[in-house]
Amino acid sequence: MLKQIFTLPRLVLCILFLVFTAHPVLAGDIPFISTAELKAKMDAGEQLVLADALSPIEHDELSIKGSVSIPASQVAGNANLPADKGTLLIFYCKGPKCGKSRIAAGKAVQLGYSNVMVYNEGLPAWAKHRYPLAKNVAYPAIEVSRLSPNQVHGMRDSIVILDIRGAKHKQLGRINGATEIVLDNLQEKYTALPRDKKIVVVDHAAKQVVVTAKFLAMKGYNDVAVMDGGVAAWIRAGLPVTK
Repeated sequence: MLKQIFTLPRLVLCILFLVFTAHPVLAGDIPFISTAELKAKMDAGEQLVLADALSPIEHDELSIKGSVSIPASQVAGNANLPADKGTLLIFYCKGPKCGKSRIAAGKAVQLGYSNVMVYNEGLPAWAKHRYPLAKNVAYPAIEVSRLSPNQVHGMRDSIVILDIRGAKHKQLGRINGATEIVLDNLQEKYTALPRDKKIVVVDHAAKQVVVTAKFLAMKGYNDVAVMDGGVAAWIRAGLPVTK
């Protein structure tokens, strides 16, 4: 009986230790790799998979040479993931302000990948050093028409507003009547868009709309424009959204 009395507190302490120390891997737990370190590994031919966490459309426009496309929203089941979960897997996107590389890396860890890193400096730093880049597709070199949120609002009954935002940014509000196709999925779903109406592409802050418009132009859509400032500017202008 005495042995049980003294053993029970130890058991409780062990359980409490496990409860308070075990937690899912957070983005901050995943190590960063610098530009110099990544370049050295690639030059040495080290076995690794360098993954672009941006959309396939953005990846095709410009990427780090030798990288593959694994969008942050499409990590699970992606064919470009290495079969060996111990392989060094490095995610990048458009620099420290772009959180997609960290999101994708966290998802990879949750899938059981044990050697995951984030190249946080990303594509801008790689390009600044004039390191090798790849352009998989030559999008048309066109001047994309830009419209203000008020202009788009005034035209809304005669155009197609294409909202390419992900779920996170849609929480800020949706434009009523907009066609919603997340940019990560647009390569497969663009044919759902009509060809007999003007298409105006909108995103969160007008960072991804131009490449989207060029992609659509390449696919034969001849009347495509973008909205300046994104849905964030639409909301600032006091224009209506639904939650």
